[in-house]
Amino acid sequence: MNYTIIDGERYSMSDLETLTGKSEPSEPRGHVLLLARVLKDPVSLPRFLDEICSLELDKEDKRNLRMALIRVQIDSELRMTEDLQRYQQRRYVAQVVEILLFKELLLAPGEPEELD
Repeated sequence: MNYTIIDGERYSMSDLETLTGKSEPSEPRGHVLLLARVLKDPVSLPRFLDEICSLELDKEDKRNLRMALIRVQIDSELRMTEDLQRYQQRRYVAQVVEILLFKELLLAPGEPEELD
């Protein structure tokens, strides 16, 4: 697995690519690094809740963060057969963070809409 060191901490390039949507992310924002730390160890989510809930983001960063969370959910669903527990936990983290920050899941199953 390919890693990079940022501020003395090791991050998975695969995670950073998923979170940023870029094949070679450079200088990821603080909220991206925060999510990467939680995704590295999903059971650490409870310890990061205060930091996550107190994120102050501008409109563009909020949009980018939500897209990152959606990418993690999609990636997790697509890779679920590789490692069921790992990808269930990653999807759960992304869903919890999305609900905490945006009050709803964009990819949540809902009532089927009738087609005209």
